[in-house]
Amino acid sequence: MGLGFYKVTGDSMLPSYCSGDYVLTSRFNAFTFKVGDVLVVRHARYGNIIKRIERVEEDGSTFLIAGDNTLSSTDSDALGLVSIKQVLGKVIWHIAAP
Repeated sequence: MGLGFYKVTGDSMLPSYCSGDYVLTSRFNAFTFKVGDVLVVRHARYGNIIKRIERVEEDGSTFLIAGDNTLSSTDSDALGLVSIKQVLGKVIWHIAAP
């Protein structure tokens, strides 16, 4: 639980988040996640990634995630569903690179 600080790498979240930006995340049990929320997730194949929720499953604890830039992002089908246990935090603050 708590706060996390992560550097954005890659172009998958353009134009919302650019490589070199930083995000502050929060991980509190009180959060309910919804479509459009941006998460930092620990993915077994891709490591720590920042993606937006495309769909919340009925149980509320699994999500389909994707990057904003479809031309430069791993397809949501390749990412598969992620569980709430993989969520490192929900982005609560964005610090743009200079």
